[in-house]
Amino acid sequence: MSYRGKVVLLGDPGVGKTSLLARFVDGIFRTEYKQTIGANFLIKEIDLKNIVEKLKFDIETKKKIKEKGFMIFLWDIGGQKDKLFVSEYYFLDAVGAMVVFNIDNKKTFDNMDFWISKMKELSGNIPFIIVGNKIDLKREVSSEELAQKAKKYGVKFFETSAKLNESVNEAFEYLSTQILNNLK
Repeated sequence: MSYRGKVVLLGDPGVGKTSLLARFVDGIFRTEYKQTIGANFLIKEIDLKNIVEKLKFDIETKKKIKEKGFMIFLWDIGGQKDKLFVSEYYFLDAVGAMVVFNIDNKKTFDNMDFWISKMKELSGNIPFIIVGNKIDLKREVSSEELAQKAKKYGVKFFETSAKLNESVNEAFEYLSTQILNNLK
């Protein structure tokens, strides 16, 4: 049986959480926007050959992880804060998170603090990354601001484009290594 982990994607509506998942899981990008109500759920087996050497384990443990594989259960949480009480249970038992904002929308960047505090409140101290999505659009948030925010939380950040498929796999693979390294 493979290692398994529940990952939540958090952020304001319209930041591209669903698009990032569609690109990562199915290799597609849809131009029409459909707001997620509640949560979407997807499953993906992570290709460990790209990441196993980045794990902080001995050779035998790496071999075992490679043999078993890593199944990731991805929960795309709707970004409506006023409806969040309905979906708070989606946060339970999460082993990792991706907090997403729009590079072209400063308000979504500022709202990340809310999502991170909600994640910590409901999921505990789990590994997470910050993702600035939509780098194909005009920036309202600089790379320097993003780096400062990531430093504040002691996490890594990624600048992605689900539309152009830039750094999407890298973000999910990095988060997977953090989750696997966090296994006890």
